[in-house]
Amino acid sequence: MTHELVQRRSSERIQTFLEGRVVLDDCSSFIECTVWDISDTGARIGFLQPAEVPLEFELQIPREGASAQVRLVWSTGKEHGVAFTDEPAHQP
Repeated sequence: MTHELVQRRSSERIQTFLEGRVVLDDCSSFIECTVWDISDTGARIGFLQPAEVPLEFELQIPREGASAQVRLVWSTGKEHGVAFTDEPAHQP
């Protein structure tokens, strides 16, 4: 990781290996993912196959009972970086 990237981060990342879900717009379907790391401002998620995700979506981490609205920041196909938004997550 370059010094420039380290400087751009506003909070420390914590490595994880948690099951996650990208909840799609209709709220009745989702794509399973792995949350590789997380911080106060965002997360890095990964997929077994390249996946297209919406620009904004709900990210759920069932094991932690956590859910947050996120915005896509970067993507390499199988990995995506997301930033947490101030919007509340969808409530059933």
